[in-house]
Amino acid sequence: MNRKHIIILFLSGLLLTVAGCKKYLQIQPEGAYTETQVFANENAAQQMLNGLYISMSGNSLYGSALTQTIVEMLAQRYNVVTTGAVSPYTSYQQYQYNEALALAKFEEIWKSAYSTILTANIFLDKIDISVQNHVITQENCNMMKGEALAVRAMLHFDMLRIFAPVYSLGADQSAIPYNTMADGKAQPILSSIQVVGKVLEDLNAAEILLANDPVIKNGVVAGADFYTGSRNQRLNYYAIKALKARVYLWAGRKTEAHDAALAALNEGEKWFPWLAYTAIIGTSLPDRVFSTEVMFAVYNHNLYTNYANYFSPVLLDDAILTAEPTNLKNTFENNENDYRYTTTWLLTTKTYRTFYKYEDVSRSLPCRFLQPLIRKSELYYILAETETDPDNARAYLNTVRNKRGLPSLTADALLPTEIMKEYRKEFYGEGQLFFYYKRTNTATIPDAINNTARKPVYIVPLPLSETTPR
Repeated sequence: MNRKHIIILFLSGLLLTVAGCKKYLQIQPEGAYTETQVFANENAAQQMLNGLYISMSGNSLYGSALTQTIVEMLAQRYNVVTTGAVSPYTSYQQYQYNEALALAKFEEIWKSAYSTILTANIFLDKIDISVQNHVITQENCNMMKGEALAVRAMLHFDMLRIFAPVYSLGADQSAIPYNTMADGKAQPILSSIQVVGKVLEDLNAAEILLANDPVIKNGVVAGADFYTGSRNQRLNYYAIKALKARVYLWAGRKTEAHDAALAALNEGEKWFPWLAYTAIIGTSLPDRVFSTEVMFAVYNHNLYTNYANYFSPVLLDDAILTAEPTNLKNTFENNENDYRYTTTWLLTTKTYRTFYKYEDVSRSLPCRFLQPLIRKSELYYILAETETDPDNARAYLNTVRNKRGLPSLTADALLPTEIMKEYRKEFYGEGQLFFYYKRTNTATIPDAINNTARKPVYIVPLPLSETTPR
């Protein structure tokens, strides 16, 4: 990435817009510090790390584009046809990546990701100074470094998933740069297999650094303490294990994916329990993000603004993002016992169901503002896909189905088909379905408008800022 496009987030005053949204963010505004002062002050160093997560939660990344909107449009999630003028979303739905709006949006995604990566690199390059100056203990420094490495790995991995060729067809082809330097200079473009190797190298290092993560002993604890509170809103020890399983599966390394998913569940599942039936059914305050099961989420301060702008039933028919009714019924097999269907897709003021997952239900719910990025159900899907014993594989899938109000599959069920169905049901508004299709190189997917077969285009061209003279 060209230096002129780098934004130094820790000096940008980014946190001023959200400093009051969580107690653990209520520290001195970042722009008040110089780079030297950041690492001579524990609060400032903490805020710089928080800045990585806040950047990740921006609409150019996981706050919208990589979860609720752009990547979901690539998966044909929404009926985005307008009456009259062409929809601004048509280019994504039709995979017209060279159209002006699409070019600009993917450029924005790319720049946001790599500027956040650069900030992580600066943090990693300087944070040891805080230990040398006795500002931060070595144990706390290790935790912070582990999180920053994991942020770097996750962002690179998702840029790979968007911009690289299908891994099974072109692992040795040019993909993206992997930036580990703090100087912002352009790095060589690597192959997918090289990038995956570096992602796993960072995640393995992060896992070691987070060996004493408080989540291991205490689980997810609400509170304002920077190091122990709200660990599900940070790339914690178990989230890193889960992310490793996702990466291994992307690379076709099924045995390692299976082992990583199993380790994450065996060691940490007790801290991420299945959502209680009473928290989603028969309550006026349903937890529609199934928050207890979320192993990593970003605190998305734009969550309810985005809901109002994209999904609210008060929007006009040619402005709302919602599923075409027949497609939606087909996705959930018209099964109203499925909690994901009946509590998330509601029939209110429209003649069709609209998407309520991110409606602000109540200020009293602890799950407010959470944008899920890694949830434990994905680990069960990974186990089902990588398990060699069909009965055990079906049992993993049935575990999730039963927790969603569905009966167990019969012995003659086609597991690959059922796994695909689960990805379609489970991850609405979370951005995982398109990546599932790309990983499996699915030839055709249901078109968003008429449910006919559409051939997806899986390779998004690298942004011009990366491909123009380096």
